[in-house]
Amino acid sequence: MPLSPRRLLAAAVLSASAMCLEIALTRLLSVLFFPPYVFLVISMAILGIGIGAALPALRLSRIRADRLAHYCLAAAASSLLLAVLCCTALPLHRPALLFAALTVPFACVGLGLSVLFSLHADHSRLLYMGDLVGAGLGAVLAIPLLNRFGALNVVLVAALGFALAAYYLSAGRGRIVTLLGMAVCASVFGANVNARLLDIDMSALAAEKPIVSALSAGGEILDTRWDAFARTDLVDPGAGQPLRIYVDGGAASVMPQPASSAQHLRDIGFFPFATEQPARIFIVGPGAGLDVYFALQSQAESITAVEVNGASVDMTRAMSSRNGAVYDQPNVTVFVDDGRGALRRSNDKYDLIFLSQVVSLAAERGGYALSENTVYTTDAFSEYLAHLTDGGQLALKLYDEATLTRGLSTALAALRRQGKSDSQALEHLMVFLDEQAGSPVPLLLVGAQPYTEDDSLALGAVARSVGFTPLLLPHVLVQPPFDEVAAGAMTFSETIANAAADYTPPTDDRPYFFQFERGIPTSLQPLALMILLGGLGLMLLCLRLWRGSRSVARSLSPVYVALLGMGFIALEIYAIQQTRLFLGHPTWAVALALFTFLVGGGIGSGLSQVRLRGLLSRVPSLSPLLVVILALAWHGLWSMLSRELITATLPTRLLAALVSLLPLALCMGVPFPQALAEIAKLDRRGVAIAWSVNGLATVAGSIAAVILSITVGFGAALWLGVAAYALAALNRLLMSRAESGI
Repeated sequence: MPLSPRRLLAAAVLSASAMCLEIALTRLLSVLFFPPYVFLVISMAILGIGIGAALPALRLSRIRADRLAHYCLAAAASSLLLAVLCCTALPLHRPALLFAALTVPFACVGLGLSVLFSLHADHSRLLYMGDLVGAGLGAVLAIPLLNRFGALNVVLVAALGFALAAYYLSAGRGRIVTLLGMAVCASVFGANVNARLLDIDMSALAAEKPIVSALSAGGEILDTRWDAFARTDLVDPGAGQPLRIYVDGGAASVMPQPASSAQHLRDIGFFPFATEQPARIFIVGPGAGLDVYFALQSQAESITAVEVNGASVDMTRAMSSRNGAVYDQPNVTVFVDDGRGALRRSNDKYDLIFLSQVVSLAAERGGYALSENTVYTTDAFSEYLAHLTDGGQLALKLYDEATLTRGLSTALAALRRQGKSDSQALEHLMVFLDEQAGSPVPLLLVGAQPYTEDDSLALGAVARSVGFTPLLLPHVLVQPPFDEVAAGAMTFSETIANAAADYTPPTDDRPYFFQFERGIPTSLQPLALMILLGGLGLMLLCLRLWRGSRSVARSLSPVYVALLGMGFIALEIYAIQQTRLFLGHPTWAVALALFTFLVGGGIGSGLSQVRLRGLLSRVPSLSPLLVVILALAWHGLWSMLSRELITATLPTRLLAALVSLLPLALCMGVPFPQALAEIAKLDRRGVAIAWSVNGLATVAGSIAAVILSITVGFGAALWLGVAAYALAALNRLLMSRAESGI
């Protein structure tokens, strides 16, 4: 069947809308739950596409051109329903039902794409180009849409996109129905933008986030801003308390106010500012400005504050009359950027580098266990120490005993990189505890130079006078088990090796500061089981096809497309992690990686149709083999390239990342559509099976990559992707030999 431009455009619009929906849901569910659910959203979306893609294989009657518009309209309707469900009590009482509902629009997308590819198997490369290019453009488009309308409204935009795809796939009287569907989606979107008919009740979130208790106690939301980074709420707790800013309902940040100065200055976070009177200060994540207020009270000459969430800065400046214009003082410079990335691009040195709590409560910290946090890695601590003056300090306001122990472990690891022994490194550390706080709050100080006995006596006396308890003072107070470490009787690594929890220092390759479970985290074990069950299902499918077909190549094809799906997602996850620090913002890293791999893969698929078709037909294992070579080449090149260009402007860094990844992306877009075209020649049902198996393997690959990143490191995700493509090349070679009778 010939492929019309309308259907090619419909495939692109369908994929773009699905990508917008997926990204919007990651933001939406980060508000409703905790960040690890973002990973679950992505897995459920891919799984939904795989389920939908399998439906035509179960009943060939679904492969009909006149039903394509119906599938797209079903995606639109289920997206609207999903938006409504997110604003009801369902997430509070039945979160599992919400996640089940999440798969429905993606299943409709998978069904539509599977039918399109089944009808136009001869044009698989062009359709795949439209699919990937559309998805890549959707990933980039999602960022300005989120910044302008917020996550909930972007779900409605995705519904409108699905209805538009239905219009392109409809004919005759069917277009009237699709136009009506578009009108409904546009009306709901317009009404919600102007009147906020749908909204999330932040006082009834399923997760026990700080904003829930604040609002339940009589707090009031004064301002709300959505963007691609987070939902940010400015809350007045009432009773004359300082305003607070909540990011995704958590990570509460106190906004200073003159009337509460006595309360602010009792905070243990003020201690390093007050005792050392630092002249040049660098603050990572100032939030609503309390840390900057501390620096102003210490009469600092220069204060540089870097906040990744621009909405927090805007809200603080908008309330300058309440906070004394804390961000607009002449000695204060505020940047909206990743704090560590900004420091890496600076040659300046500081008397104090200060990091306050990223999340606000020790109880909440558990919700962030699977969240990457590259400001608390050994590599980050090494960079902080390198940017201190000779008498400078790194100060970290932490959460509880567990995070303090890991902070100490990380600081010791960074100091060991400077050639110091554990006993020497301990002389650079001080620890104090505020036991008067609602939950005891520790403060870790790391000195660029060793603390003397006089330093310990002086700071210990000041701490006791204001009600803080010293826990570690070099030469003065070294409690077990640090006394044995200080004496050289054992190393700190030996001490924590015997602990029940995992306190090993995180690195950029394994940046999970809040993950204390050993082995596979409990929350990921069900997903690990899903990998095993999915692999078992794939094996059974292959055995069934092997027995039911005389073609060995047909029997091996599910394994081939599964390896391609697993390898694609593993390399994509690795690239996102590698480019994150270089680009300075997680949103940029995700957007650039998705855009490059999807659009680049789509272009590669299209080029393979017109330029390399003959060569690929003769040597079908060439494309996965090239992916292996280019992935390893990029891995070797990237460390040098990122180091040389770290101080370049953001556009230059974006361009460098894109250009370096593009050859790999071009090759990654070739094998799968080539396989679809060949599978279609053997069995019309095989295209749907291939789509489904590819989706299942992509879910398994994403889960495996995350588990490997936690237990081993992100470098393992690279080797997972390389191994998958290498096995795919070998599998394809075996298929070719089977077809030729060798």
